[in-house]
Amino acid sequence: MKIILLFLILLVAFSLRIIKVDSPIADWHSWRQADTASVTRNFIKQGFNPFYPKGDDMSGIAEEPIANTGHLRFVEFPIYNIAVYPLYLFFGVNEIFHRLVSVFFSMGSIIFLYLVSKKYAGEIVGFLSAFIFAILPFNVFFSRTTLPEPTLIFFSLGMMYFVDRWIWEGKRKLMFLGFLFTSVAFLIKPWAFFFFLPLVYSALKREGSIVKVIKKYLRFFTLSLTPFILWRVWIIQTPEGIPASNWLFNGDGIRFRPAFWWWIISERIGREILGVTGAFLFFLGLLIKPRDGNYFLHIWALSLFLYFITFATGNVRHDYYQIVFVPVAAVFVSIGFIRLIKGVSDFIPRFWSIPMAFLFLTLTIYFTWTQVKELYKVNNPPIIEAGKKADEILPEDAVVVAPYMGDTAFLYQINRIGFPVTALPLSEMVSDYGVTHYVSVNRDDKTNWVLRHFEILEDNPKFVIADLTKIIKPLSIEDKEP
Repeated sequence: MKIILLFLILLVAFSLRIIKVDSPIADWHSWRQADTASVTRNFIKQGFNPFYPKGDDMSGIAEEPIANTGHLRFVEFPIYNIAVYPLYLFFGVNEIFHRLVSVFFSMGSIIFLYLVSKKYAGEIVGFLSAFIFAILPFNVFFSRTTLPEPTLIFFSLGMMYFVDRWIWEGKRKLMFLGFLFTSVAFLIKPWAFFFFLPLVYSALKREGSIVKVIKKYLRFFTLSLTPFILWRVWIIQTPEGIPASNWLFNGDGIRFRPAFWWWIISERIGREILGVTGAFLFFLGLLIKPRDGNYFLHIWALSLFLYFITFATGNVRHDYYQIVFVPVAAVFVSIGFIRLIKGVSDFIPRFWSIPMAFLFLTLTIYFTWTQVKELYKVNNPPIIEAGKKADEILPEDAVVVAPYMGDTAFLYQINRIGFPVTALPLSEMVSDYGVTHYVSVNRDDKTNWVLRHFEILEDNPKFVIADLTKIIKPLSIEDKEP
């Protein structure tokens, strides 16, 4: 019966996640999705080498405005891209495979979340946490994006499950699986650390002192981090391929300011992720004393709040940074919901608390769906049409300027390397960086200037494609580039 129930939850999760699974990479956070998907596509176009992942963007992503001529993309080790690569290799390049891999990693996360929450909060909380994780609109959307986060969640939850079992059971098989999942989780993103803190608590509870924990587990932790350390040492040899990241911590000084709490608590948790009703259930769950006095789940929640505080600017600017919060949010929403079902002494009668629990959970899904449904929309359809046409008529070795406010989603649609912004005059970009073509969906001053001076390959109301190697009107001081 338990397996059937879990299977039904997975079936619901899969059904929700394949909605618009064939959407082009032009929806919410398309710039980050395009950067990720371009690495896998370039494994096909330029050869498979995970130690030199390459995107489409040649613009400087470190300190210099234009420096990354090798279009390297050194962020996370491309575990996610490696998982998608065989599908691209055998069935052809199609973004649907990226999305499907994310979907299946998310479904694996449901199983691990069930196992972890079941151990520390009981069978009912385990199933309900898995169900909420499966249907929460915010999580449904991001679980089918071309982002590494669904893969991170899967390996981080697997790390929690296997390492925690190893701590308490001591089996070598569990240690090996824990090592594997820990190493991969940290290779994907270092904020797997915030899933590791509850394990430190478990080790302390098991061993009784910090000295014993260090003696017994320090070697495991050091060896698990070794692949991540080696990867970081490797990529700093090519700094032009490493995106600037210091701003993520507190680049705009927002940490602990009223705006920080407003964005994280009100906008993200209270509107987009859980809604006001889900936030009530979540904080109610946090107030419930854990059974057997084990605060493993509470330490997990605390560690995620530390994550918000640590990467203050990153969490305020990008909502997808909060994907890592969803598993623990699902757990405490479940605990809060069940507490209302069971009733609370010196609280309102169960006659009222039971319907309130179901109403709040229903409204959580409804309120958040009203916010999340907008994320599925294609932000600017002309970039898809322009990209298809450019891909059709441009040579394979073309280097393109596709100005789109620095967003690489347009560049990705064109299927060529190049620049998503005109950081320098076009004449310099042509002479110094080998740019050959200009593609734009905006009739701005720059595009109108290009129309006057270069051979136009395509000109229609939606977009312009120009050959920058063929000048039809000499460049002059009187008509200088905007």
